[in-house]
Amino acid sequence: MEDDPRLEPGALIGGRYRLERSLAENRWLASDQAAADASVHLLHLSGLSDDQREEWSKRWLQLQGVLHPQLPRFADLISSDGELWLPRPWQEGEPFRALLEGGQTFDVPEVLELLRQLLPLMALLHSHRLSCGDWSPSQLLRRSADGLPVPLALEQPAPWDPQRDLLALGECAQALLGAEAAAALASIGPLQALSSDRPELRFPSAAAALAAFQQFTPALPAPIPLVKHSTPSRRRKRQQEQDAEGRLWPVVVALVLAALVGTALGWLVLSRGKVSSPMALPSFRLRSSLPAAEINQREQLLNRLRALQVDRRWFLKLVDASFLERGGRLPSDSQADAPLRMVWSELAEDWLSRVEQLPLPLRPRLGNLTATDWNRRQQGLVAQGLSPEVVQKLVSGSALNLLNGSQAAEIPAEPFRQLWYAAAEQALGNLQIELIEGKRNSTKTVSAWVPAGGARVFPIQVPPGSRLVLGVRGSALMQMSVFAADGQLLEARGPLRVVSLGEVKRSPVQVLISNDGLSSASLTLSLRVDPNQ
Repeated sequence: MEDDPRLEPGALIGGRYRLERSLAENRWLASDQAAADASVHLLHLSGLSDDQREEWSKRWLQLQGVLHPQLPRFADLISSDGELWLPRPWQEGEPFRALLEGGQTFDVPEVLELLRQLLPLMALLHSHRLSCGDWSPSQLLRRSADGLPVPLALEQPAPWDPQRDLLALGECAQALLGAEAAAALASIGPLQALSSDRPELRFPSAAAALAAFQQFTPALPAPIPLVKHSTPSRRRKRQQEQDAEGRLWPVVVALVLAALVGTALGWLVLSRGKVSSPMALPSFRLRSSLPAAEINQREQLLNRLRALQVDRRWFLKLVDASFLERGGRLPSDSQADAPLRMVWSELAEDWLSRVEQLPLPLRPRLGNLTATDWNRRQQGLVAQGLSPEVVQKLVSGSALNLLNGSQAAEIPAEPFRQLWYAAAEQALGNLQIELIEGKRNSTKTVSAWVPAGGARVFPIQVPPGSRLVLGVRGSALMQMSVFAADGQLLEARGPLRVVSLGEVKRSPVQVLISNDGLSSASLTLSLRVDPNQ
């Protein structure tokens, strides 16, 4: 607990953050009074010299300019009476150290996937000459919302040292592997280079390490006997699988995100024009009465939206609608509404980072996608053998990457609907479908390739009154789900395996295979159809 008697639960920091409870030395859980009491992590620094305050402030501004889905959104720091308060959104989840201490184990494919998820973020930080320093299991959080790893030790100023970060990440991988570490180091070249104590054998950069792990594929498992057996006991019900079984979304990988801004976005309302929606404000001009920093930030947003080829009128409606969902009113240009404009800017930054994940051909269409586009895409897939219910489940899983859970489950209202339609185009545009005709008293085997971050669906026609047994083998980074013709989930998303579905009452049974890896991989699907007895 802080020694300062002023700092106790209920105290208001910077007129915005209300302290809830002390977490550890100098760290607090607080609620953001300007954002519907959203939980915030506050780091309190006192007794700093002028040089130290300048160093902390400089690093904080650098972090505000880095946009990545696995990086918390750093809010503006608060300076008062020589003290600093550093706020960032609270991240729900468990540190990997706690998972290890709770008895959870990590195998080689899981650790390889973790490295593939962390190296793009590390490369992005290094491109800004930023280091984390501590990549240990105690400073990495598995976020509950999506299962992605999030670093927790970014605030501390540290000299830029890419090699130290890479070595720390290698040590983290060994800690997670535990007893399997020695065998993994002997058999996996990239992991050995990541952990080597000889500088000449290490990767020169995080980008080089990522390229090596992208190209590396573990040896395929031995063929699975096509017999019925129980579901593997090690299948884990991760949070993202509970949110949307069979989700279809690619692993987010980028070495450097384009068009980064150097400071956090202010509340930005740019040339909204006259619109019929009641949630939009009247046309706005960059008035000289606003602080120069806000005017500059608004111009930066306009330039960034142009670079991304995103329609600004639709984007502003999106942020307005998201803001109004929290209750209250949209902020004006008055000085009293400065805290509200700050919240608006944080929402704008969040939505912009999501829109950036869409491929370039889709971005200019946002605001103009229609139900006709969606219906045409759905009808085309149904004609190839997919049921409408499964098509919608696939889109809902993909939409989780762009929208909140409740908005992704069903087609939401505008302007959020545009992102749902975009998710449909992204998820289904390159979906590969192969219809299989199953014959009674026969076994059939199909071999196929699944692109990196992609998926294949196998609709299987089964004669009425038959039992179906499936066996799938391939890359350890592939996942499978099985749906009934009406969209009911028959087998939850999990590792490739053998399953017995019993009597099939309606066809087609639909098998979804997704590749979470960063390179294409092959699979073999075997099926046997027997009379129901």
